[in-house]
Amino acid sequence: MDTGEFEKSITFNLADILEFKSNAIVVKNISVQNNCVIQAFAFDFGKVLSHKESPFIRFIHIIEGKAEVVIDANSTFMQNGDSILIPACSSSSIEANHKFKMICTTIKD
Repeated sequence: MDTGEFEKSITFNLADILEFKSNAIVVKNISVQNNCVIQAFAFDFGKVLSHKESPFIRFIHIIEGKAEVVIDANSTFMQNGDSILIPACSSSSIEANHKFKMICTTIKD
């Protein structure tokens, strides 16, 4: 049950493929499995993605730009190349104080 916008075994460059859209969060599915979802996001300035209390672990990796990740009211400022794990059952938001692109891997138990 592998679904996504990208073909297996084919090289691609997310920073080049994923484009910013004015006043939007662009999402591309890389791979969608039963227990794991890999997505690429492009956030325009000022956009926020919030999760009240996600039951899943999420791995965030910034591939371009700068982002603010807030986990249980604690802010972390991230830049190109930085990664963070968002624990399951925690409230979080991902905020675009600058335009940025990221990979998010959601692991379902």
